[in-house]
Amino acid sequence: MRLGRNFTNLLEYEYLTDEEKAKFDAGELKVPDMDALAQARFKKDIIRQIEVANEINLRHVELDGGIPNPYLGMDDEELFKAREVAEKLDVTLSLHLPYTYVAEATCSFQEEDRQLACEYLKRYLDMAAKVGCTYCVMHPGTVPFYQAEGRYLKIMENMLIRSLKDLGAYSQDKGMLLHLENNTAFDTGFVTTDEIYPVMDAVREAGIDVRFCFDLAHTFTQVQTSAEIPDPPEAPYEDLPEELLYSLHIGDYVPEQKLFHPPIHHEKGKMKEENFKNMARIFEEKGVEVVIIETAVRDRQDLINGYQIMAEETAFLADIFNK
Repeated sequence: MRLGRNFTNLLEYEYLTDEEKAKFDAGELKVPDMDALAQARFKKDIIRQIEVANEINLRHVELDGGIPNPYLGMDDEELFKAREVAEKLDVTLSLHLPYTYVAEATCSFQEEDRQLACEYLKRYLDMAAKVGCTYCVMHPGTVPFYQAEGRYLKIMENMLIRSLKDLGAYSQDKGMLLHLENNTAFDTGFVTTDEIYPVMDAVREAGIDVRFCFDLAHTFTQVQTSAEIPDPPEAPYEDLPEELLYSLHIGDYVPEQKLFHPPIHHEKGKMKEENFKNMARIFEEKGVEVVIIETAVRDRQDLINGYQIMAEETAFLADIFNK
């Protein structure tokens, strides 16, 4: 198994100017302000992400296509250079496709909207192939809450199947696997495996090899809508079909604070060291190839010390997954 990371916001502080850092340190810039200023700057520096991964003994980087991102504006020379560095350092790459705004329409009831979303995401798949990604990850999309019921649900499912067939075949032609990741409870639909499996079955029966990037932390968010977190919390991984697995996300959630993806080694959420050890056993038995750490911090001091948090968290998980 390759252990990798989506850097989310953990390197953003490095991409503030000295003046911006001074304002952030003094509290004049809030965390969302920093995100708005530095997010696209950081994401554009793909080589830095690869080098940091190598420095802290990670073997994979998941590029974050969350909006905003700079990827459609990057030229081939930049992408090919990053690809060369990744190959030299033996760090594999993937891309998490955008999942908000235009990208949400992959399950839209309006066919024109759905097609537009697919054509938009294909531009990211083109970029991913150029930089050397082995696979990409997408969310199912979402619809307004007032339409997430009744006959609309079946239309949603059928539209997502169409999108996955289209995008899965396009990705496959470029030598990349496409993964579908389950939504959070803050989205409408496609949160549980019961909602995801019929979609996956329909696409795979058409001969398109789409995989399931199951995100346990996403399912934990259901506690906000009355569902209970499993006991032990990693138990759902036991039931995942091996043929659907290649890469999986790992993270945690603190329901009491609605805190999403806290640093894993701080053990603030439901997942403790023993749970991750059991998770690693399950992954090995099921032949999982890539494990992606997803951590994001919101505390000002944690953002300033993002590199150190990543290094400590990686060491904690490397002892578990790479022993």
